[in-house]
Amino acid sequence: MRAELVAAVKAAAETVGFFQVVNHGVPKAVMSEMLAAVRGFHEEPVGAKALYYGRDHGRPVRYWSIFDLFQSQAANWRDTLIIDTAPELPPPEDIPPICRSIAPKYVRMMQQLGRTLLELLSEALGLFSGHLEEDAACLERLAGHYYPPCPEPHLMLGTTRHSDHCFLAVLLQDAVGGLQVLLEEDCDGNNNNKSSAVWVDVPVVEGALVVNVGDFLQIVSNDRFKSVEHRVVSQSIGPRVSMACFFRRQDAATSTRVLAPIIADGEARYRSTTMAELVRHNRAKGLDGSSALQHLRL
Repeated sequence: MRAELVAAVKAAAETVGFFQVVNHGVPKAVMSEMLAAVRGFHEEPVGAKALYYGRDHGRPVRYWSIFDLFQSQAANWRDTLIIDTAPELPPPEDIPPICRSIAPKYVRMMQQLGRTLLELLSEALGLFSGHLEEDAACLERLAGHYYPPCPEPHLMLGTTRHSDHCFLAVLLQDAVGGLQVLLEEDCDGNNNNKSSAVWVDVPVVEGALVVNVGDFLQIVSNDRFKSVEHRVVSQSIGPRVSMACFFRRQDAATSTRVLAPIIADGEARYRSTTMAELVRHNRAKGLDGSSALQHLRL
């Protein structure tokens, strides 16, 4: 059974970079409560939310409408509540009251799930199960997204095209949908022509969590695992509510630890870097539709 699970995770990570998990140990009641808290916060009066507004990454809890306002050429049709969870959760009084009870519970369950997923991914790379844990098993951040109904969805994206600068991301989403991944035909073995890439809807599966490979893991795996670009399309219905969890080293923004490909055979496809360099590069460019991996590719 374990071998079959590792094989399934390996196949997904090597081809589309996305997969959905069920029987993950997070009760539906907890998932529903988390989404309700995210929605509740975003639907509070402006004055209540303004207490958390800011772009200072030194603040452990912050709220914004367009996180890359000063970098990106396109706005995102969404609001976001960020709660930093490493090295530990902020004190209760710093967390919005509506999230205060559920956030610690949800974080504990996500941390356990993250460790399990990283064990499976380590084994899928032919490594011992704890190999990725030191650098990747820290649940660094929660991002509670709120996408209001859009009056002209054909003119606006909820989240513009991007990949995630982390090892692993786990997404809890409601039933509205809208998440899309950019898949190339070579994923099916047909060709390697990037112009043939198409946007594919990620189906909403009741009770499931969406998992995707991040940029850090694609680098470490030397392109064996795919950090696939994705986006969220705007819709006239909604709101759409989601909670994303990002796993990487807790001090990634300042860490001088070298991030380098694991070479099983062939040559390295990326130059060695530090997590801090990659984080700085991503923050500087915003969600501009370009992959941060090209910055490091040899």
